[in-house]
Amino acid sequence: MIDKRTLIDTVTIQKPSDKKDSWGKVILEDKITLSPVRFDRQFSVQGTQNNRKESKPSVLFVYPQYCPVVLDDSFENAIVNDGKRDYKVTAIIPVSYPHRQKIFCYEVECV
Repeated sequence: MIDKRTLIDTVTIQKPSDKKDSWGKVILEDKITLSPVRFDRQFSVQGTQNNRKESKPSVLFVYPQYCPVVLDDSFENAIVNDGKRDYKVTAIIPVSYPHRQKIFCYEVECV
């Protein structure tokens, strides 16, 4: 089991809808607040000035025991905001209990 005291983060997530605006951009649905969760952020910069590349591969851990939400494939390409930066969801990995079909946690990979 995970100790709830280690889940110190609160983030919002907006999943993309099927609709597009007049410019052809995908419209995002309403924000959903996920709390308490754990968000392991990573931010790195390579190069300098005009040859600068930023990357922020991060992982969001959502435990349904404490944050009752179901994250499925429809949340791919969703936008996660931690209050400072926006991250795009690249993969959602459901982690199950051994020998049971119940979800232990969701690992949400973001960039």
